[in-house]
Amino acid sequence: MRIAVLGATGATGRLTVERLLAHDHRVVAVSRSPLREASDEPRLLSQVGDLTDPAFLRPAIEGCDAIISCLGQNRASRSLFARRTSPADLLRRVAEATITAIGGGPQHLIYMSAFGVGADRRRHALLFRVILRLSSIHAAYLDHVQAEAAIARSGIRWTIVRPPGLSDADEEIALVDKSDSWSSFETVSRRSVAGFLVRCAEQHGPLGGTITIGAPAS
Repeated sequence: MRIAVLGATGATGRLTVERLLAHDHRVVAVSRSPLREASDEPRLLSQVGDLTDPAFLRPAIEGCDAIISCLGQNRASRSLFARRTSPADLLRRVAEATITAIGGGPQHLIYMSAFGVGADRRRHALLFRVILRLSSIHAAYLDHVQAEAAIARSGIRWTIVRPPGLSDADEEIALVDKSDSWSSFETVSRRSVAGFLVRCAEQHGPLGGTITIGAPAS
């Protein structure tokens, strides 16, 4: 397959590119800044530009079977209370630009959101809801809500994936659908999420579905 990765230089995006190449796919790494490491990998094409501009995205995703969006909002540090450095509506704008760029095309958009977005927010533990309200990730959640809404009403082929908290652990596990049983304080590795996103592309779905993922019950 030929698959575009939006946010390919980010922590999850880089692992997604790595996994796609390991599965012998052709990858278009789409990002706002160049890949840090130069590569002579013939299956990897880097496209650098404004991800909120459909005129940039349209040729970047042309000929792709799927598009995996690994974008998130940036903060000044990893602290949940650190200053947000991304525009408040970045995710919505990129989602809308991607939808426009796809137009009537066959590309399958796989959008990485976050657990407990939208109506699911009330299912979070009270402590988590307090942290969410007071921290800088509050704006990111609101942005995900708008991006998800734009995708759901778009008419394109789409899948929304909501992972729990992300860690940089090297471990990798096969994540499962936990839409009815997720926990506010669960974390999984970015590597595991990258593997799940790639499987969504390879298995073409679930199309038109929103799935909250996590570790299987022990």
